[in-house]
Amino acid sequence: MDLDPTAAAGTVSGRSYTRTRPRGFAEWKPRAETAELIEQVKEILREYRDHLPMTGRQVFYRAVAMYGYPKTEAAYDRLLEHLVRARRARLISMGAIRDDSTVDHYAGGYGGPAEFWDGLRAQGEWYRHDPTAGQPRVLELWVEAAGMVPMIVPTARNHGASVFSGGGFGSVTAKYDAAERINRRRRPTTVLVIGDYDPSGLSIMDAAAEDVSAFVGELGGHHPEFVHLAVTPAQIARYQLPTAPQKARDRRGEVMQQTVQAEALSPDQLVGIVEQGLREHLDLDALAAAHRRSETEREEILAEFDRLGFQ
Repeated sequence: MDLDPTAAAGTVSGRSYTRTRPRGFAEWKPRAETAELIEQVKEILREYRDHLPMTGRQVFYRAVAMYGYPKTEAAYDRLLEHLVRARRARLISMGAIRDDSTVDHYAGGYGGPAEFWDGLRAQGEWYRHDPTAGQPRVLELWVEAAGMVPMIVPTARNHGASVFSGGGFGSVTAKYDAAERINRRRRPTTVLVIGDYDPSGLSIMDAAAEDVSAFVGELGGHHPEFVHLAVTPAQIARYQLPTAPQKARDRRGEVMQQTVQAEALSPDQLVGIVEQGLREHLDLDALAAAHRRSETEREEILAEFDRLGFQ
């Protein structure tokens, strides 16, 4: 189709708009109250710098716990707007906040054989032996909030556990894919689930466990074990997590007097819960042996690259 030569310049569609929002990086001088909030956010990001990036909701719950920021949906929406403006104004690093609003796929390719071999050697530096070797069960982590996945991946990876975003487990395709993955294994699977402590979150967990188990049974595989890792009533009490009444429109199962979102856990609390949960379900001697084999085999691989002249 030919483009309309009379289309308005500067937009892809050719439509004209009265813009009220900044584009790209833009200066911003917030009011005193907002400026104070931005400083509080910067302090939160400094405290949890080892776990960056954080989601907007994680920042929100830290602000509620540390500074008494209002725990309302309106205040949450307002904070998100301030975070966008602060990042555009370079008051907060773009990389400090995770949006998880896009899906990327790069075409790939190499500049030539030399670049290929350099990349292959770089992969050798990250080689590791299968961390599940010698384990009686394979561990998976299912996390309801996709934005929390990158925060726990390093700990999960070090313990040989795969991580999956559970937010899509309302899809029968996602549940069947999980069942096929579990069915292909010669060992049984334990799934550790992290989600909101509310009717929707618990219903998603229960429905996914039942559906995946039923599919695995039909496929003839090992029946998976499911463990509710977080958020639990014990964790709510231990960490004094902020609670909210059950939403009126969320009527799944019994009425709950208190609900808590998983992002209410601080990054330190979340990673600690994940590490403890994984270690409780692992043969730690077998894991240590796999790590030792990783180091030995990595040295062998790099030595072979050096012998072939690839530095």
